[in-house]
Amino acid sequence: MFRYGIKLTTTIADAAVLKLLRKHFPNQSLSELRAKVQAHDYVFLVGLEEYNSERSIAKLVREFDKAGIETELYEEHRNSSADLWQTEPMSREYLKNILQRNREITRQVLEDTELETEGYISSEAKADIDEEILKMQEEDEGD
Repeated sequence: MFRYGIKLTTTIADAAVLKLLRKHFPNQSLSELRAKVQAHDYVFLVGLEEYNSERSIAKLVREFDKAGIETELYEEHRNSSADLWQTEPMSREYLKNILQRNREITRQVLEDTELETEGYISSEAKADIDEEILKMQEEDEGD
């Protein structure tokens, strides 16, 4: 089991921090969000089994960056639900590589599907696949 998390480097829950957190987590009270920041706890924690978890964390990191709020990324893992989570810092480069790998896997799945259904990859299908991957890359990189 794996999951990724974001903590803020600051423990000061100022208005800018709370405004951004509230935008993304409207179901949490301001006091809950403030307590997470002040305790240097995760402001975002997502399991890998959740759809697009890596892309979600990348998008949130970009928003913190744009707001000038420094973040720390973490990866947690454990072998079974009875085990404690083992936490390790995660670099942005590692996250970037995960996103790249996911795009490569998506490309391969789309190409394999086309080959299985049509027997070949037409130039139109290749263009559609390329467009889909480019769209994912732009979303991942925030362009």
